[in-house]
Amino acid sequence: MHAVTEDVALRSTRARRGRFADRQTPEFLRGLGRTAVSGLLFALPFAGPAAIFAYLVGLYHPHPGTIDGKYFPDGGFLFDLHVMWKAGHDVVTGHSPYPFVYPAPAVILMVPFGVLPWKAAVVAFTIVLVAAMILALRLLGIRDWRCYGAALASVPMFGSLAVGSLSPLLVLAAAMAWRYRDRRFVVAAAIAGAVVTKIFLWPLLVWLVATRRVRSAATTIVLGVVTVFGCWAMIGFAGLRGYPHQVGHVAGLEQYQSYSGLALAHSLGLSHTAARLAMLAVGACVLVAIAFVARQGDGDRRAFVLAIGAALLLSPIVWMHYLLLLFVPIALYQRRFGLAWALPLLYWLWGGQQSDGSLAVILWVLAVAILSVALTGRVPDSLRRRPAPAA
Repeated sequence: MHAVTEDVALRSTRARRGRFADRQTPEFLRGLGRTAVSGLLFALPFAGPAAIFAYLVGLYHPHPGTIDGKYFPDGGFLFDLHVMWKAGHDVVTGHSPYPFVYPAPAVILMVPFGVLPWKAAVVAFTIVLVAAMILALRLLGIRDWRCYGAALASVPMFGSLAVGSLSPLLVLAAAMAWRYRDRRFVVAAAIAGAVVTKIFLWPLLVWLVATRRVRSAATTIVLGVVTVFGCWAMIGFAGLRGYPHQVGHVAGLEQYQSYSGLALAHSLGLSHTAARLAMLAVGACVLVAIAFVARQGDGDRRAFVLAIGAALLLSPIVWMHYLLLLFVPIALYQRRFGLAWALPLLYWLWGGQQSDGSLAVILWVLAVAILSVALTGRVPDSLRRRPAPAA
């Protein structure tokens, strides 16, 4: 009898050990996965600054290339920054910056960098872009360091640094517009500052009107007009008359190489006119949807997200770094790191700064973008019902 009892006890101990091992193995794997993700989110954000550092010290030599018919010894590396820095430098040295693809407020914005030598300007501008992205997430209420890592490690952020674009500053403007949406002059300054440098964000004005911030919308328009003509007056209205033609010429060269809705429609076989009409029809529906959802539950937030979506949809050109704006709706609805934050990292597998008109690449990039926003959920973390505290 004693032997039987001992045998049963031994089997019970082995069974408990087996169950313990079964529980521990998945936990070990989960811990290993979390460690790998944390390491990735810590290391990847340094890719952009590392490439710029290597370029500055002569360890990285980009291949020469021709862009829009102009020869650049560094190819496309820091292309936008080089063009903008030269415009700011032209103003400093008393020359006209035009022909130039950006309006006069962008020229004045680049004057402090135009004062600096090229390499010093690269360092200063890179620091400004990284700081702008971090501050934007901070204004949106993000405290989880993994979210910062995911945003800074994304291909849109890497592209912003490698090209030297204004996209992180646009994200900061959108974050300020949301954070200070009930402070008329602050929200007006944020939206006006974004629109006068990159006009495609104009649907944020529709958001102001739809959410009954009519005075803020009017202030934004007045401030924008004064800023545009005031900045152009500072450079003697140089290039003002020919600027619309210059923008149209650049758009005609590049619009089908991007990830815009227009590029998607054209890659599907639609003619230029049909593609533009299709995008205008879809864009009009989205603008109407902004006014509709603004009157529903959580309408302010949802209308703001739709306005950002409309801006990307209606823009004739959408480069990869424009998609940095996706982190604004993600941050509004998911304050902690999750799948929505991680999905844009898939662009490292496939998706460059431009689509080259490839339908497959455009569909992949847009699918990841839409899924990232959709996975945030309909109810933001701050509004989800929390369990009642125990008695």
